[in-house]
Amino acid sequence: MSQQDFAIGIDIGGGSTKIGLVSSGGEVVERRRIVLGNDEADAIVGQYAHAIRDIAAAHPHARLRGIGIGFPGRIHPDNLSGDLGNIPKLDDFPLAERIGGLFGLPARMENDGTAAGLAEAMFGKDKNARRLLLIAAGTGIGVALTVDGKPFITSGGGLGNAGQLIMHGSDGRPCRQGCVGCLESLASGDALNGIAQRYCDEVPQSPLAIRARDFGREADASDVVVAALEGDPAAKAMLADVGRWLGRGAATWAQIFAPDVILLGGGLSAAGDLLLQPLEREARMCGLDMYLRNVRFSLASLGNDAGMIGAAAQIFLNT
Repeated sequence: MSQQDFAIGIDIGGGSTKIGLVSSGGEVVERRRIVLGNDEADAIVGQYAHAIRDIAAAHPHARLRGIGIGFPGRIHPDNLSGDLGNIPKLDDFPLAERIGGLFGLPARMENDGTAAGLAEAMFGKDKNARRLLLIAAGTGIGVALTVDGKPFITSGGGLGNAGQLIMHGSDGRPCRQGCVGCLESLASGDALNGIAQRYCDEVPQSPLAIRARDFGREADASDVVVAALEGDPAAKAMLADVGRWLGRGAATWAQIFAPDVILLGGGLSAAGDLLLQPLEREARMCGLDMYLRNVRFSLASLGNDAGMIGAAAQIFLNT
């Protein structure tokens, strides 16, 4: 495959979408970010198409292989649509078919966690790992496994709803999809938003609460990460608690999928070792040594670009 081959990668998030021109070597050479409102599906398609045309015009000699989409939800078997996403207007909408048809290019969808895992397996620092497990801890929790550089799929375009692994009794708060007592209800960015807001209500003069007020909004997970990196003990304790829950999930997944490497990615991974270290400690303490002894834990290397790169990479892998 020539280095002059490119694909468009579309990484759909809850509040915004990243669209980039990605080379077959995994380099993002042009990018756009679209902030979505409460738009209908056709209007969203129009915004995506405008960004793609803008990118293509900036690189008229780029040879486009296709358009790949990372969708934050369950993927239908045809890889053209999905559901249970965080943009309800796109549920069951033939997004890949519509976008591909506008440009006369192959287009397909992959779960966003699966896409990020594919990016790490193809282009990240751990690309030589045979079995790579990615925990994408962001608004929700995505889990992806690649084996010999290819996504391992059980259902829904990934490992099912692995982030909804039941960890706690039925008396807890539900996650955003309504599951009670699952890992996502305890250790996702969404869960951390609630933890931070309740803490600020109880301790209104804390550094976390003051920071949020300075920005004129309620505290959220990003404030916790920043405050923890600045040394705030309360924020560090929140991340350690989240890390312990994630570690229990990691131990379970390790005992099922036998990875060589477990990577921590997603927005919460910006906390670095403040999240990774308690995650690894808990996993090794809770899990069976025979499954975890040779597993290496590390931070994902592609950062917030992983979803966009992986969305494009599915085109190189499948067309």
